[in-house]
Amino acid sequence: MDAQYSRREATNVTLVGMLLDLLLGVGKIVGGTVTNSFALITDGIHSLTDAGTDIFVLIVTRVSHAEPDAEHQYGHGRFETLGTIAMGVVFFITAAILLYDSINRLQLDEPLPTPSVGGIAIALLSIAAKEWIFHYTMRVAKKLNSSLLRANAWHSRTDAISSVAVLVGIIGARQGYSWMDTVAGMFVALIIAKIGWELCADSLIELVDTAVPKQRREQFESCILSVDGIRGITELRSRTTGGKIILEVRLLVNSYISVSEGHQLGELVNKSIISQFGDVSEVLIHIDPVQHEITENELQLPERSEVIASLKSCWSNLIDPQSIASLDLHYLGGAIEVDLMLDVDELLMETARQLEAAIEAEPYITKLRIFNKLHESNHDSAAS
Repeated sequence: MDAQYSRREATNVTLVGMLLDLLLGVGKIVGGTVTNSFALITDGIHSLTDAGTDIFVLIVTRVSHAEPDAEHQYGHGRFETLGTIAMGVVFFITAAILLYDSINRLQLDEPLPTPSVGGIAIALLSIAAKEWIFHYTMRVAKKLNSSLLRANAWHSRTDAISSVAVLVGIIGARQGYSWMDTVAGMFVALIIAKIGWELCADSLIELVDTAVPKQRREQFESCILSVDGIRGITELRSRTTGGKIILEVRLLVNSYISVSEGHQLGELVNKSIISQFGDVSEVLIHIDPVQHEITENELQLPERSEVIASLKSCWSNLIDPQSIASLDLHYLGGAIEVDLMLDVDELLMETARQLEAAIEAEPYITKLRIFNKLHESNHDSAAS
C-alpha cells in the first residue's frame, strides 16, 4: 500500500467526518438554544471541536505520510504520533470546559429550564450520525494502520456517547428532574477526559520506543527461524513509529558461509517479515556467525592487515607469495582461523605441514586450512 493511496484514503474519510461535525455542531447549538437544552448546546460545541481536530488531522496526515527525506530518513510517522498526543490534549481541554460550565450551572439559584421534546429528536439524529462516522473511520484506520485515524474515530464515538448522555438528560429533565440536563454535560466531560488520557498514554508509549508485546515478538521470531539457513536469533529489538514497527535483528548463521550468502539470508528474512506482517515498515539486519563471541580477548585480536603481514613473513621461505590465491580469516571464539588458497599445480603434504608449523608461534591462530585452487573456466567466454 503506497503512501499516496494511504494519504488519499485518510483525507477522504476525514473530510466526510469534518462536514458531518460542522452540520451537527451548528444544528445542536441552534437546536439546544431553541429547545432550552444546555447539554445539547454543550454537545454542539463538542461537535465543532471535532471539526477543528478533523482539520488538524488533514494537516498532520499529509505530513506523516510523506516519503522519507534527508532530514527524516525513517519517514515522518512520528508526526502522526505527536498529532495523536495533541488530539488527546484537545480532549482534556474540551472536558475541562464542559465540566466547569456544568458545575457553574448547577450552582445557579434560579430554576433550570426544561428542554422541549425537539431536543430528543436532535440527540437521536446525532447518535445515529456519529456512530456511522465512527465505524467508517475505524474501518479506514485499521486498513491503513493509522493511530491518528483511530484517535479521530474514537473522537466521533465520544460524541455519540455524549449524545446518548444528552438524550438521557433531556428525558430526565422533562420528567421533572431538571438538573439531569446539566449532569449529562458533566458525564460527557468525564468520558472525553478518559479517551484523551488513553490517546496520550498510547502515543507516549510509542515516543519512548517501547518494544512490541511478547506475543508479537514470538510471531516475528517464528517467521525468522522458518528461513532455511538461519541458525538462531542473537537479539531482536523493536520500536514503533506512526503505527508502523521497525525491527532490528541479529541473526546467527553458519560461521563459514560467504559474505554474499549471509547477505542473501538477511534479504530473505527481510522479505519474509515484510510480506507476512503488514504493520512492519523496516527490518534492520545484522549477521553473526554461530561461533561468534564478543569477548575482551577477541577485541584485542590483531587487525587483518597485521595478520596477513605476519603470515606472509612466516611463510616467506616456504612458498612464493604470488602463489597465494586467497587468504581468508575467520574471527571466531576469541581466536582466528585461517583459510589459505594456493594456486599451484601440486600441493605436497610436507609443504602443508611446514606451513602449519611456521605459524605455531602465533598464539591467536588456532586452525589452518589449506586448499589447492582449481583452474578456473570462463563459462561466458566459452558460450560466446
